[in-house]
Amino acid sequence: MINLKKGEGQRPLYEQIYNQIKLDIINGYLSPNERILGARTLAKMLEVSRNTVDRAYLQLTLEGYIESRKNSGFYVLKLPKMLHSGKEKCTFDESYKDEEILTQEDVVYDLTNSSHTSNLFPKKVWKKHYLTAIDQLELSEKLSSLQPFQGDVALRKEICRYLKRIRGVVCHPRQIIITSGLQQSLDYLCQFLGKSKNVLMEEPSYPKAREIFRKNSCNISTEKVDDKGLYIGDLSNTSKIDMIYTTPSHQFPLGMIMPISRRQKLLEFAEQNDSFVIEDDYDSELRYYEKPVPALKSIDYPDRVIYLGTFSKILSPSFRMSYIVLPEQFTEGFLERFKLHNSTVNLINQIALANVLSSGDYDRLVRKMNHIFKKRYEAFQDGFDSFQIPIKVSHNVSGQYFLVNFPTKINQSEVIKRALDEGVKVYDTMQFWQDEAECPHEHLFLGFSKIELEDIPDCMKRLKKAWDI
Repeated sequence: MINLKKGEGQRPLYEQIYNQIKLDIINGYLSPNERILGARTLAKMLEVSRNTVDRAYLQLTLEGYIESRKNSGFYVLKLPKMLHSGKEKCTFDESYKDEEILTQEDVVYDLTNSSHTSNLFPKKVWKKHYLTAIDQLELSEKLSSLQPFQGDVALRKEICRYLKRIRGVVCHPRQIIITSGLQQSLDYLCQFLGKSKNVLMEEPSYPKAREIFRKNSCNISTEKVDDKGLYIGDLSNTSKIDMIYTTPSHQFPLGMIMPISRRQKLLEFAEQNDSFVIEDDYDSELRYYEKPVPALKSIDYPDRVIYLGTFSKILSPSFRMSYIVLPEQFTEGFLERFKLHNSTVNLINQIALANVLSSGDYDRLVRKMNHIFKKRYEAFQDGFDSFQIPIKVSHNVSGQYFLVNFPTKINQSEVIKRALDEGVKVYDTMQFWQDEAECPHEHLFLGFSKIELEDIPDCMKRLKKAWDI
């Protein structure tokens, strides 16, 4: 029996007829080779037009549930057994929540660096340039066609201008590839340079980058950083190194800056050993007390540096737009390798971002974010200075996080749990070490991008209580 719901807000009548007959066939209420009612008869019974039933029958025929037999009518076709499994369809309770949401219910302050407070997103600025981008695209044919793999040329030109002015990097728009984030950037590089390559990473380093290399079957070795960052040293006895992943302008997560002498030695090593250096310049714009140091790519005389940049630290972590600056020597080969690919990054967002850069609004946003994050960092620093035992905050001159250094070894899991019991989520540092046994046990990782300045005093009170200080 077919029951139709008529009226505003209901599904089209033909779709209701189609769905109910299909379910009757799948559930076995209508058997193979069974004749179903003719379209005219069913239309009269349901008090709908003949065209409505014809449309439902046509869809059922196209999908292989029924067939029309000459001078005989419509008959049910036999279906594969898998459709008759009898298993209940996958359903969900409307009260369902992600596990992550459930676990966050007791968290008052999440000291992460992977998300922002919502008020940091520049809504007015972005809306203005986004609407302008739509108007611009209406006057072109770009919106109705696939876009080149590299990304929109207007954005790539603006990135070139920005990098030259802010990071000292001189490049051509053809060297720039717009991507949807670090994962896609590294995936592209691994596909081009070849999987199962030997990758040298800093110890400690960014765990997501390590995981991406692993998924691309790379062989990962590590070199410990010191107070000047990555030191290549004597690697003459090691196997061939194809790629070196480094964060020279703000080592992640320890925060030091690689001096010019180290940078020159790194480039010399890359040239002599036919290696490529992947420079992840993930948050170089966020400098609190002095101007950003030039990028490693700015002195790349041997053309061995692959530069990775992002806009998510300034705009929003959910704004998935990054870019690669390729060495000139393999730009043409890279583009040839991906010539059948198209850009996966939203075109309107690309045009809008190009407008944000060209208007000077991006520079203003950087200054605003630096001011906000500097205030938050200093508030945490003052808060820890008031503790009775000498807990130190790592000296940070940039970024959205810092390390808390305890005077003696701690049980990270226990200290984290005690903070969480007071509503504050802090993070361990073991995740950053490939060899967790090498991780110092005096550190915790705290971000301040998701906590408001006025909430920091209460957060510090909770940490004092949690840690009995």
